[in-house]
Amino acid sequence: MRDARRQTIADIILALLVSAGAGLLFIGAAELPPPRFEPLGSAALPRILGALLIFFAVLLVIRGLLRLRAGHVTEVARSDADPRRGALVFVALVAYVAALDFGRLPFVPVTTVFVIATGLAIGARTWANVAVFAGVGLGLSLAISTILERFLYITIG
Repeated sequence: MRDARRQTIADIILALLVSAGAGLLFIGAAELPPPRFEPLGSAALPRILGALLIFFAVLLVIRGLLRLRAGHVTEVARSDADPRRGALVFVALVAYVAALDFGRLPFVPVTTVFVIATGLAIGARTWANVAVFAGVGLGLSLAISTILERFLYITIG
């Protein structure tokens, strides 16, 4: 089997799994009670996340089909995968969840550190990357915190 075809099949399987997870979010959101006081209700966040997951799954399928049509393989498939990087990301994720849940640490700094840690685990470990991931992490955590607090009335961290 050609590499482009193998990569496309893997992308389609991943998109189907992500869509199934989004479907579970939609089913769970349908069982939540309707809003009483807040404008969007408790089901808004699962529905938003489900819609985003579906959107990215569709993009993944489209990219895979375009790759198959062109008949070439992306650089990701040609590069050597390092399982240690995946393990580092998993450790960072467990530490992030533990810091938020058990440690009750503030959301913005913990999320910023998590983005830096995962970015450095996946990419090159340079000071320029530290600065970029710190900026992305801070901006992302502030945006998520603001959206949750101002629009969904959820105080996090």
